[in-house]
Amino acid sequence: MPSSRIFNTNNYNPLGLTLAGFVIYYRLSSKQCSQEDFFMVKRVRSNHVSKFFRHTFEHKLARKAISASLTLLVMGFGLLSTLLASETQATEVALISQPGSQQLITQTTLDKPLDGRLAQGFHGWHRGIDILDPVGTPIEPIADGVVSEVSLGRLGWGNTVVIDHGNGLQSRYAHMKEVRVIEGEQLTKDQVLGTVGMTGWTTGPHLHLEIYQNGRAIDPATILPAFASPDYRIAQGK
Repeated sequence: MPSSRIFNTNNYNPLGLTLAGFVIYYRLSSKQCSQEDFFMVKRVRSNHVSKFFRHTFEHKLARKAISASLTLLVMGFGLLSTLLASETQATEVALISQPGSQQLITQTTLDKPLDGRLAQGFHGWHRGIDILDPVGTPIEPIADGVVSEVSLGRLGWGNTVVIDHGNGLQSRYAHMKEVRVIEGEQLTKDQVLGTVGMTGWTTGPHLHLEIYQNGRAIDPATILPAFASPDYRIAQGK
C-alpha cells in the first residue's frame, strides 16, 4: 500500500541544519576557505569571466553578503522543516483523539462500585475519587469487563485491580484489603472483585476509584449515577 506522505519531515534535523548554517558563515567570513574552495570550483586557467568572479569573491563585502545569504538559506530550510513536522504531528494527534460514536459514556451503562460517602473528589493532583466505607465492604466493577492488571503491595495504591471495559474505557480500584479476581478473568458488573481496605498510602478505609477514557483520566462522579449529592460538593470544597 503506497504511503500517503510525500515528504517525511521526521527524517530531518532542524537543529543540525541551523548549526550547519553557522559553520558555513564562520568558515567563509573568517577566510578559512573561499567560496571557490567551498563549492570545489577548480580554476585551470584565468580568463576574463573567471577573473571577474574571482575578484568578486575576494571582495570583503561580497564575501560577507554571500556568506550571510547561505546561512539564512540553510537556517530557513531548518525552520521550514520544523513547521512542517509540527503541522504533521498536530494532524496525527487530532485524528487519533477524534472520538467514535461507540466510545460515548452514559450513566445508564455504568454502576457505582459500592455505596459510600465521597471523601475526596477529582482534581489536578488527585485523578480519581475516594469513597469511604468500612473495611471488608464488597466492591463491584462499574461495568462488565476483563481484568487487565492485579497488583499487591504496601506502597502507593496498595492492592489494586484494573479492569478493561472495551472501547478505550478502563477503571482502577485501589487500597483494597482482599482481591478476589485474577488477570484475564471476565467479570460482570454485579460480581465482587474485592473488598475495601487500607493497603498502600492511606489514612483510613476507602476505595480509590479512577476511570480512564482512551488514556485520559475523567471524573468518575460526572458519569456514575450515585454521587450527585451534598457529599460530593463538600469533597470538592464547594
